[in-house]
Amino acid sequence: MPTILPIIDDCNQNCLFCSAQGRKTNLTQDKIRQIVNKEKDLIVISGGEPLLSRRLFRILEYVKKRNLKIELETNATLLTYNLAKKLLNRGVDLFNINFPSHTERLTGEITQSKKSFFPKIEAIKILERLKARIRLTHIVNSLNYLHMEEMVEFVKENFASISYIQFSFIKILGNALKFAWINPRYEDVELPLLKAFIKCRQLKIDFLVDHIPLCFLPGFESHHADFRKLKEGIGSKYSLKEKVKLKACSACKLEGYCYGVRKDYIELFGEGNILVKPRR
Repeated sequence: MPTILPIIDDCNQNCLFCSAQGRKTNLTQDKIRQIVNKEKDLIVISGGEPLLSRRLFRILEYVKKRNLKIELETNATLLTYNLAKKLLNRGVDLFNINFPSHTERLTGEITQSKKSFFPKIEAIKILERLKARIRLTHIVNSLNYLHMEEMVEFVKENFASISYIQFSFIKILGNALKFAWINPRYEDVELPLLKAFIKCRQLKIDFLVDHIPLCFLPGFESHHADFRKLKEGIGSKYSLKEKVKLKACSACKLEGYCYGVRKDYIELFGEGNILVKPRR
């Protein structure tokens, strides 16, 4: 399992869905070294916005000395050609870019940053020119879930070499807890999500999904991050901490490949008001 390393709390955006908002990390350099030293494979550098961190390149250098892979989470709005080239030279293996929408209006509304859309698009194209590996992370929320199919079409039409899209159902933490209306229900998202998956398959775009129970993904279970981990016999300390199975889940034939419902989802909607659809 990868280790997530939040190196900064500050960000140049204030996304309505941000689960890190309000978190105080304050990791010292010694603590960062301790965390890195325990990892055997992959370090995911996150924030806040890591590109704002003065110590980013020191951390990249230390991680690479340990012969570990690096995934960099970023909104990409601060990324220039020279900075992208420098990051690649320092060993970033995958750029994980927050991609909330394919439209300027929705991107501005979701990120609460009106001028974020075009810098993000340009940054992705810069990374493509530099032959970087790129993952787009689409946080599924109340403002964008009805437009996911069109988002997939936009990605195909505008980018040539995206490694994959990750559809991550919103975590109800940080800003998402503060702006509770931003959180949709599983049953509302199911059909638009399946349509987006079908479009990905048609357009030959690889994709993953997380933070929504398997029972809402008929025909696409193998694309769920937890399904893949459990199928390979790899546990997830994060999923075990964040998710729980409801009573109805015990009768589901997918029970061994699913961690269940996020605990924060239960806290918001109430266990008695949550629909799951056990497979028989």
